[in-house]
Amino acid sequence: MPHLQTLRIWRPDDFPWTSIQPGYYEAKERNRNPWSLLNWLRSLKTPKSIAQHVAVFEQDLCQLVEKLKELTSLDIYGEIHIEKVEPYRLMAQTRFPNSRINVEVSKFRLWL
Repeated sequence: MPHLQTLRIWRPDDFPWTSIQPGYYEAKERNRNPWSLLNWLRSLKTPKSIAQHVAVFEQDLCQLVEKLKELTSLDIYGEIHIEKVEPYRLMAQTRFPNSRINVEVSKFRLWL
């Protein structure tokens, strides 16, 4: 697959984009109280959690670009929490300064 030029991915949320897994089912099993589960879900939107997602997404994205040497465009469609849109955009802009980037709540697009 090193000669792939365009990659399009459709995912329901941004967790599968990265190697971070939120442990939803494990938390659900441990926290039978719906309020505990709600607090856990809120914790995923904290600045610390967002920074962790951005760092892992950056690492995974760089590995993908390195392995797919002929990659010219990447489209990932799915739900991005509004709090992560700007951090994802800034990360991509910093990491790929000569590329075109479009990050919205429903997609992440990168043209190298």
